[in-house]
Amino acid sequence: MTAILRKKVHGASTRGQVIDGAPDVGVAYQVFSDTVIEDVIVKNSPRGFKFHNGRNLTVRRCETENVNGDGIYLTKTTHVLLENNRIGAAPGEGADCCQFAYQNSDDNISSDIVIRGNLFLQSPASASNKGALVCDRTRKYLVEYNFIGGKNFSFSSIGDDAVVRSNIMRDGRMNDYSFGYGVGDKADHAGHHIYDNWIENTNRGVSLSGFSDQELAFRKDIDIHDNVISQCDIAFFANRRWSGSFRRNIFLRCEQDIVLKGNGKTTAGDIDGNYRNDGSFLNVTPPPLRFKPDGNASVASGEWTSEPDEIRIQWRNKGIDIPGANRPSITVEPGMELSCVLLARKAQNWMLAIAETAYDDFTPRAWQEHKLPWRKRYLSI
Repeated sequence: MTAILRKKVHGASTRGQVIDGAPDVGVAYQVFSDTVIEDVIVKNSPRGFKFHNGRNLTVRRCETENVNGDGIYLTKTTHVLLENNRIGAAPGEGADCCQFAYQNSDDNISSDIVIRGNLFLQSPASASNKGALVCDRTRKYLVEYNFIGGKNFSFSSIGDDAVVRSNIMRDGRMNDYSFGYGVGDKADHAGHHIYDNWIENTNRGVSLSGFSDQELAFRKDIDIHDNVISQCDIAFFANRRWSGSFRRNIFLRCEQDIVLKGNGKTTAGDIDGNYRNDGSFLNVTPPPLRFKPDGNASVASGEWTSEPDEIRIQWRNKGIDIPGANRPSITVEPGMELSCVLLARKAQNWMLAIAETAYDDFTPRAWQEHKLPWRKRYLSI
């Protein structure tokens, strides 16, 4: 089959197809609703999947291989689930593995998005001058349990009301401004909750910046915590006004920890309780997270490269610290989304670990293909 092109369809689905050598885009849906795309492979084509003006879309277990342009390109879509897809490197000059595009028009904004378990395999060897994942002016999006490769960047997150957790983001090194996680265009953005990620081998680990020298754009309510930022030139960079917090992050063999410039210095953002690690003290076995029918949850210390001098425990609900919940067990309540972070110290080195339990109803493809090293971290009670 050479292409699937559908317009003005509702309730239509595409499953188990191989699109090989399409003349342009492999799969395209325009003006649609209640659509499921599963187990579809697009290869040897200029572009992969394209979706415009639709709602209630699921794209699951799909793949791209040797696709030159964007692997998945979406505009004006709502209630979208991208789950357990494998999107190969996009080598076209301006190509991303996956892009929710804005195209300079509010009419094209996408919202209510879940992106989980995927592999976005952009590569430093790619000819692309872009990256892996873009959420441009996107609203209300959850990004979790993905492997997100990079080139110029890993994840360009330039929307509002984002929860980004338990992803690997790496290899943004093309330019001096290249980043792992970046909020970086000229518009104001608000409500980013970024936690439990591993950000590695980028020029800037987390960047609150812009694409020009203008400094008026405001980054509001940016909460960044419990991330490991590893082998980056700068762990955290900000040259725009911002509010929120940057706390309890680990700088693992980074050249510089925090660089604030221009309006990034005059900020309401709270920077406190971040820690260095020279690489000699690491978590080996994650702390096990257990929930019992009696309504109690517990955590153990896991294993470390050497016995810690101290361990601090912090239970969280929906990623937010529960005041006073610092003991190995906790009584839970219905409606909680429970997780726990352990912060351990050996001499001057600090490291964190997120408690884990077995995957059950959902298993990330990124974990199945050994690109994601951790298991389930959040328990819905």
